[in-house]
Amino acid sequence: MQDNIRKICQKTLLIAAFAGCMGCSSAQETTASATIAQQSQETASEPATTTVATVESTTAAVATAAQPTSATETSSVAATAVSEAAASPTESTRSVEPVYFEGDIGEIRSQKMKLAEGNHYCESSNDYFENVLGDTGVSNSYELFPQTAERYFTAEDFADCPEDILVLAKNEIYARHGRMFLDREIYEYFLTRMWYEPMYAPEEFDESCLNEYEKANIELLVSLGA
Repeated sequence: MQDNIRKICQKTLLIAAFAGCMGCSSAQETTASATIAQQSQETASEPATTTVATVESTTAAVATAAQPTSATETSSVAATAVSEAAASPTESTRSVEPVYFEGDIGEIRSQKMKLAEGNHYCESSNDYFENVLGDTGVSNSYELFPQTAERYFTAEDFADCPEDILVLAKNEIYARHGRMFLDREIYEYFLTRMWYEPMYAPEEFDESCLNEYEKANIELLVSLGA
């Protein structure tokens, strides 16, 4: 009887031991499976992480290369922009530009007299003053016909005038109001006059500034060949 009981106990212990071993094996298998799954996930995530890091690194490198690395380079970029802007200045569309003289009254007079040398209209004007008007004290302060702004002239008033003087008489009316001239000889003649102040190119000049005497005298001078 006792032998039977001992056999049963031994058998029971063997069964329990076997069951315990099976439990351990299952737990180990579960743990191993979990470990393998985790390693697989980590392995799968590594390429994505590497790709992101590579993209971020490349972007940072491009941004860094695009930026000036020093204050000197920043200044260089700014200077280049200014230089390019200065390389294409706005061109003047005026047909003629004003000419100014610098210095005191004596220096300006001297410069104007020098400009008069060799000017055809200056020579004609001097000849008219000396030989027609009998004025040997020729001065560049005078107008040829200052009264063209004050009264109506007639053909008889210009009877003794050569063509050059008629041309100057007509343009003197315009010059009195600051008009400039495309004809270089005529323009330089008036530049030698102390009273002349060049302001308006022909296309800018407004003839409404002329009074009725001046308009009528211009028409007369044109009819006489000016």
